[in-house]
Amino acid sequence: MSPAFGAAFLWLLTTILWWSGWREESKERLPHWAVGVFLAVWPMALLINVKLTLALTFNGAWLWTLVAIVVLAVITPSVRRWMAMSSGVLLGAVYVLISRLAYYPSGFSHAYASWLTAMIVGALAAVLLRGVSEQVLAISAAFYLSDGITAFVHSSMASEAIPISRAMDWMEAWWVALLSARLGTISVKATMELARRWAPRWGGRGGQRW
Repeated sequence: MSPAFGAAFLWLLTTILWWSGWREESKERLPHWAVGVFLAVWPMALLINVKLTLALTFNGAWLWTLVAIVVLAVITPSVRRWMAMSSGVLLGAVYVLISRLAYYPSGFSHAYASWLTAMIVGALAAVLLRGVSEQVLAISAAFYLSDGITAFVHSSMASEAIPISRAMDWMEAWWVALLSARLGTISVKATMELARRWAPRWGGRGGQRW
């Protein structure tokens, strides 16, 4: 599966999940219409390449995601924003480390390295943070940090640099991590609610009133 097709498939999956019930799971002051606008524009932006200079071209979906993340960071309360960014730095370091190790003969399949690494980042984001906004900011900061480090390494040691991600690879990994974080959070929440619901019945019949 090409990264562009994978990113588009993951976008479609996220859109279906968001409008089929995930929006009710969000207890934050995150406007549903804003999320809808982001999801609606994203596939159209994916088909556009924005040429800033003769040597610098960005994909429209990558830029649209960057704009959405900046807006989200601005409207997020300061304490939550900096907590998410600090977590993103940690996740970025983990992402860079695992991504680099995936290119060494350690038994880590290169075919699944990007997806598995992104899933690990998403799972860690779910452990560290609970809110949608914080998870999105942390994951985005992690991937932008990893791309910055990769660009620096590539510029200083071009002959030895390993291209960890490009625009479509970045978007695909971003969607994988985001879905992993939300699925992990919602699964844990559902498990805890189910455990609380069944806790009185597990306590024994002696303590129940019939």
